[in-house]
Amino acid sequence: TKHTIDIGRQPLRYTATAGTIVLKDEKEKPQASMFYVAYTRDDVTDRARRPIFYSFNGGPGTASVWMHMGFTGPRRVVYDDEGMMLAPPFRLADNEHTILDIADIVYIDPVATGYSRMAAGEDPHRFHGTLDDIKSVAEFIRLWTTRNNRWDSPKFVIGESYGTTRAAGIAGYLQDQHQMYLNGVILVSSTGLDVESGSDLRFALLLPHYT
Repeated sequence: TKHTIDIGRQPLRYTATAGTIVLKDEKEKPQASMFYVAYTRDDVTDRARRPIFYSFNGGPGTASVWMHMGFTGPRRVVYDDEGMMLAPPFRLADNEHTILDIADIVYIDPVATGYSRMAAGEDPHRFHGTLDDIKSVAEFIRLWTTRNNRWDSPKFVIGESYGTTRAAGIAGYLQDQHQMYLNGVILVSSTGLDVESGSDLRFALLLPHYT
């Protein structure tokens, strides 16, 4: 679908694409279907110079809706001045802080979140392990990048909460397995899940988040 929003009093025209990418094993048997929503700016003539952001939330078990509708997307859920939910009816507004003016964005729902599901007859927990989760999201990024001819674009991942752990793992996995070198990794509300309670390292990891 085609849309227009105003950013800094300037119209920004973009295309929103909702779809799925099927992950397959080495025998081409479908394993899972991963849902995404992609936003691409329309007036871009050179996609090779246009950054692309791959975005997801954490959880584990959370779809990308919070980053999508509350932070970086072109539309956002309206809250009050304190950041609290309003009484119904709820509504959406143009997001004047979206990053779509400078970069295209793909919001990814990891398997078993949002509209992403395992294929019929497959183990529903197949991608719930830390490394398996990293592999599946990395494979999605590789496939989407290839099918949309964006290998030449500057590529970033932006993860929130547990998604920061996923983002760090994806950066290394894409480099090691697919020779895809990311231009940057953005960590939102970093988590210290694997740091022992009482460790000074826990405070070192939490400080940037609180800042």
